[in-house]
Amino acid sequence: MAKQVLLAARQLDLPVWERIAHLSDLDHQLHQETLERPGRSWEYAQAKEEEWMAGMRPDVVLEDEHPTTVPLLVEVKVSHAVGHEKAALVRKRGWAMIEIDLSKLDADAVLGDAFERAVLQDAPRFWIHSPTAERLFEQVQAKVEQQVANRNALILAERARRDAERRSSEAKLDADRRRKERFRQKLRARHLPDLEALKELSSPAAAREQLTRLAERDALAIDLACRRYLGGAPLPPFLTQIPTGWQLIDTHPHLWQLKLWGQFVCGQPVGTRLKPGKWVPHLGRMVGFNAPLKRLFDAQQQDWQQARAKGFRRSYPYSAWFFEDWENELIPSPFDLIGDLADQLWAASLLELQERGVYEVISTEPDLAAFEPDRRVQPATPSPPPASPRDNPRQTHERVPAEELLRLEERGEPYNVCVICEMPFRSGDRCRCGTKLRPRIVRASPPYPR
Repeated sequence: MAKQVLLAARQLDLPVWERIAHLSDLDHQLHQETLERPGRSWEYAQAKEEEWMAGMRPDVVLEDEHPTTVPLLVEVKVSHAVGHEKAALVRKRGWAMIEIDLSKLDADAVLGDAFERAVLQDAPRFWIHSPTAERLFEQVQAKVEQQVANRNALILAERARRDAERRSSEAKLDADRRRKERFRQKLRARHLPDLEALKELSSPAAAREQLTRLAERDALAIDLACRRYLGGAPLPPFLTQIPTGWQLIDTHPHLWQLKLWGQFVCGQPVGTRLKPGKWVPHLGRMVGFNAPLKRLFDAQQQDWQQARAKGFRRSYPYSAWFFEDWENELIPSPFDLIGDLADQLWAASLLELQERGVYEVISTEPDLAAFEPDRRVQPATPSPPPASPRDNPRQTHERVPAEELLRLEERGEPYNVCVICEMPFRSGDRCRCGTKLRPRIVRASPPYPR
């Protein structure tokens, strides 16, 4: 019936042809353009039913009066649609074909004019192949491909520019790193002997040997200081600690801790405010520093101050950028040593921290409970003290000036110290070595209250 309608009629509605040309560029951006040919009414001059055409027989073949127009092949779908093989053959031969779908028409639609309207106008229809539309779509596709090619060229040029900038920046950074490393090694060069001394003094074996040597060398000085500040009593536990970084000071820790306590804390009334950080210069004058370690700390302090002046912050309180992190951490600080001593005095309930770097004297009698939690009961009858060994000549040479110093200190009057042999003597006298150089005047410190 549909074939008869098409053979009898001379006008047919053609379906819409629409397709989207799309392609993504190298940045995964989608470029697309749509080709749409709206449906229209087409007039044809003749119609042929089931005419054989090179291996296939369409339901109806329609032709118009224009000789350049290809025939339109019409397939009517009732139970079977156009297969893939037939559609491929149509596209290969360049024919035009549409399919009209009548598979869902009701039985009543075949009555009257409704069926004719369905075949010619209302029934669903679509293109199997439209050569004209395909040629136009190829132009649209070529246009989109050209757009993507142009965009890809820009993308590649931009990537090449960024790669060149990145390589130039990396080369500059590498050159800066090499220049910085050369400058760093130049700054480190003058400190290499001191860094070797730092590593040597920081080893456990060298530390034990150095501590033993200082204990033997400073035994008499410690004894004299105990008699001066403690009245001959043994060192209290808050002065016997061996702080970390003690190698910085060229004196046994017991001696310099006792001297600092005796000069700056002992005898101070309750309520006196102290700043232990200001004891560092006195510590250098009293006992002296280990020269290599002091030079390393001075280098740290100088570089740290320069960095702070420029707005930089360092990971350690005092550090130098040309030292390794472990070197900066290993170099001892005199402020840390004095801070440890202040903490020990705090634990003994002699001082109390009021604000950063400021302590206040809270007692004149130490509380040793924090240092002797398991204090043993002393026997009622003390054992006799061991006999003192006889001094050798070197010890005698060291003991004589020490005893003279103690005698002069007990007088509480200013006295002189020779700048050549460091022998103490009374004001107004001359040193036994006979030098005419002006001696150093020392004011005696008040004795430790007994």
